[in-house]
Formats: sequence, C-alpha cells, structure tokens
Amino acid sequence: MQTTTTRRGPTWGLQRPRWLTVGLRGIELVELTVGALFILAMVVLVMLQVLARVTPIEGQVWNGELARFSLVWLSFGLAGYLLGRDEHIALDVVDHVLPSLGQRLVKVFSLLVVAATAVMFGYEGLDLFTSGSPIKSPATGIPLAWIYFIPMIGMALTVLRAIIEIIFPSSHEGQIRVAGEVIADDPLGSDGDALTHAALDEKQAPSAAGKEIVR
Repeated sequence: MQTTTTRRGPTWGLQRPRWLTVGLRGIELVELTVGALFILAMVVLVMLQVLARVTPIEGQVWNGELARFSLVWLSFGLAGYLLGRDEHIALDVVDHVLPSLGQRLVKVFSLLVVAATAVMFGYEGLDLFTSGSPIKSPATGIPLAWIYFIPMIGMALTVLRAIIEIIFPSSHEGQIRVAGEVIADDPLGSDGDALTHAALDEKQAPSAAGKEIVR
C-alpha cells in the first residue's frame, strides 16, 4: 500500500471559531431536511402524473405546478448549502495551477461575484414578497409572495456563506474533486498531476486483478 503525504499551504484567512462551525452545521441540517422534503414531493407528484396517464386515476393540474415549484425551491433553497461545501458545478482549471495566494485571490473574487449576485436576487425576492400582490398561482392557489419566500431565504444564506468563506476559509479549499470525491489537497503543480495519478491508479487496478487470475 502506497501512502502519500499532502502539503497544505497557508490558509490566508482567519481560523473558523467552534461556535460558528456548530451554527453552520445546524443550518445545514435544516437545509438538508427541507431539501429532502422537496425531492420527496417532486417524486410523489411526478409519479401521480405518470399514474394518471396509464391508469383510470384522474389527473390533477396542481400536481405538475407544485412539482415545478418544488424544483425551484430546491434549487434556490440549497444554493447556500452547496456553496458552503464547495459542491457547486465549477471548472477548476486556473486556480490549481496558481500558488496558494493566487488560489485564495481567485476564490475570494468568485465568492464576491456570487455574493453580489445573490444580494440582487435576494433584494428582488424581498421586493416581491413584501409587495402585497393579490396574484395567486392558478392551480394550487399559493400567493405569489410566498412563492418567492424560500428563494429569498436561500439567497440570504448564500450571501452569509460567501462572507463566511471569505473571512473564515474552510478546510476544503485547495482540494481537488473527481465525481465529488476528494483525491488530493495539493495544487496540480506541486507533486505532479493529481488527476493523472488518479486515472493511472484506475487503469492499473484491472490489470493487477488480471494478473492475480492468471496466477
């Protein structure tokens, strides 16, 4: 078994206090619970639509409308959770080639852009929520103001996560992920190309298994 050691550079930020970590974990638990409920609602509502097409069960218009709302609420409601865990879809091409300070500057710039965008989304959501519009959704009858409530909260939590990541960077900075799994903590230029090493390990595993079978 080959063991590798990873070298961590300076974090270029303050150490995250314990109370903040505990608080964020509590928020994450609430976000995951709400997100799981939205996913469950989408699955059930879509299945009801499918059953209505292949069985004599009468279909309801509100099923599809509520499923679409659940998808929107899920996307915006968990934006902050994904930002805090660095699990948004991203192309990490330039930052892993830079030194640790360069990586930190790129990360801070991207967080500032995300925070500014989330502030604008949240402001518009607050304006729509407090507008007192009498408009309701045609099928479910949900007031328009409450439709924008969860996206507004999600954008507020996204801004909070971005500010926290700027001041108190988390430990996942500098990690390289393949399909959501961390394969290295070093930049690509420090000890060779980590992605290449991971690919070579996957190729060598079947060949080693074949040699064992031949023996």
